Amino acid sequence: MLEGRFSTGVRLDSPVFPDALGGFRDPNNVRKDLRLARQPIGSQVRRELGQDLRMAGRQAGLTQTAAALRLGWSKNRVSLVETARVRIDSSEARRLLDLYRTPRAVRVSILDLVVRAGEPSVADELAWVTSHIFRKTTATALDEAGQTARQVADQLGQSRPSMTQDVYFGRKARNPEAASRSMASCRELWTRKPWVNHGLEVSGS
Repeated sequence: MLEGRFSTGVRLDSPVFPDALGGFRDPNNVRKDLRLARQPIGSQVRRELGQDLRMAGRQAGLTQTAAALRLGWSKNRVSLVETARVRIDSSEARRLLDLYRTPRAVRVSILDLVVRAGEPSVADELAWVTSHIFRKTTATALDEAGQTARQVADQLGQSRPSMTQDVYFGRKARNPEAASRSMASCRELWTRKPWVNHGLEVSGS
C-alpha cells in the first residue's frame, strides 16, 4: 500500500494517508482508528459484557466517573471496561455489580460473560500496536540512519534531546569493546572450570 501511494506521486513532505481534505490527520482520529482496527476478532462477548455493565451502571444511576471514584479506580477504568478496551476479572466485576446492586439473575449472566470474555483473543496479540510505538520506531530508525538526538527530537516535536534518547531510541550496545572483553573472560573461566575442585561439577557437563 505504501509503494502504491508513493508511485502516485506523493511528495516526501506530504502525508501518505491524508485526511479528507488532503492534510495531516488529527491524532485523536488516528488513535480511534487504531483501536477499531485492533478490536478482537470474535470479541462480541467482550462487547456484550461492556454493554451489560454499562446498562447496570445506568440503572443504578451512576456515571462512569462516579463508579470509578467509589471503587478507587482510575478515572477512565470503567469507560475502558464498558467499551471492551480492557479485560476485567471476576473480582473486579463482582465489585462493580455490588456497587450497582445488580439483581441476582442478571449478576449470574454477567459473571458468566466475564469468564468467557477473559479467554485470549487475536486482539490481545495486537495490544502493542499504538501510535506511541510508531513514534519509537521512527526515532530508532532515524537514530540508526545517523541523525543526531537533536534532529530526531525536532522531528518528534520534543524540546529535550535527552528524553528522546532515554525513551524513544532502541537500546544498543554502548561499549562493544567492553562486551567482547566480558565474553572473553567468561570463556576463559569456563575453560578452566574453577568450580570442579569445589565439588560443583555436574555429571555430563
